[in-house]
Amino acid sequence: MNGSELNYAAFRVLEEFVTSDINTGNVAVGSTPAGAVSIGSFVDTRRDQAVGTHPAGTNILTSTTNFYQRTATESESSAVRPVEYDSGVREMDNSNLHDTIITNALNMLKSAATGYGLGSYKLQPNNPGNGTWGQQAIIFNRVVNAQGNFDENQTVLWKKQTQNINPSNSIPTVRPIKVRSNDNMLQEMSDTEIKTLVNIFRNRIISSGIGTYKIQTSAPTTGGTWTRQGSAFTDTRRQRQNANYSGTYTGYYAGNRTYSANYAGSYTGSYQGNFAGTYAGVYVRTFSGRIAGSFTGYYTGYYANFFSGSYTGYYAGSRTYSANYAGSYTGSYTGATILSSTEDISNVSLWLRTA
Repeated sequence: MNGSELNYAAFRVLEEFVTSDINTGNVAVGSTPAGAVSIGSFVDTRRDQAVGTHPAGTNILTSTTNFYQRTATESESSAVRPVEYDSGVREMDNSNLHDTIITNALNMLKSAATGYGLGSYKLQPNNPGNGTWGQQAIIFNRVVNAQGNFDENQTVLWKKQTQNINPSNSIPTVRPIKVRSNDNMLQEMSDTEIKTLVNIFRNRIISSGIGTYKIQTSAPTTGGTWTRQGSAFTDTRRQRQNANYSGTYTGYYAGNRTYSANYAGSYTGSYQGNFAGTYAGVYVRTFSGRIAGSFTGYYTGYYANFFSGSYTGYYAGSRTYSANYAGSYTGSYTGATILSSTEDISNVSLWLRTA
């Protein structure tokens, strides 16, 4: 069998490979599967406050999606081995199987020319096409909107299920030969028997590294040649920056301030100090000072002395006030605010080792 004729058997191996999601060579997302190793993760970060929040905190929430590839050694005891001729007819050992049918299957798996083989993976938002692809997992990038809910975009881990063009239809149907168990005669292998070589193929992925995957920002710099499968997926979050905003503040102010305006309202309490100015209003109170007695009525004029009592009316002028101020203030502020704009935090791609 020449190299082209070997493709028939290689394709049958891939047909069996794609039927399982829980065997060696398969990629999994979520909790750690048995017999698997981590191949990377995507971390989604987001602020916990809505757009427009001010003053804004610095708290960041994270959600991590972990990726794994199954690497446990599969049993090869049920494999029906083809025969070869080497100074006589014998069953092929793993070394020669690897150099023939298994290598052709790996070449199909990693072939960009055919849109990659059955059982290969891609990470991208849309269906890759050039065959049928099944969704294995959906990965989210979430940001909080003005209502405090999530806005999100997503990407998908796809697994190739069928080919548009079946390679076995474009090459001769040439099957390997086996030794028949009941009488040791030679017989053409069935497609079902060819597919029993799949565990040898799975183990070869792990031992050779060809067909293994990584999730990370850029291609791995060690371990061979890596090809991006799909497109990069980016974690974004709302920006937090100082911004001008309008609002009302209600609370206490402690300190000195100069107040210059017309004051209209009621002041009830004791005033000790010099009062120099013009008073026009209604004064109804007991006055103690140089004039001894009670004064009830209207007073218009100039008074400079000590005054103890209550004042109700208007005051126009400037004063320095030192005390706690309780009330509301409406105006413009500058402070940390959650903006509607976003910033890129990190990104990852799915990488396939092809050599």
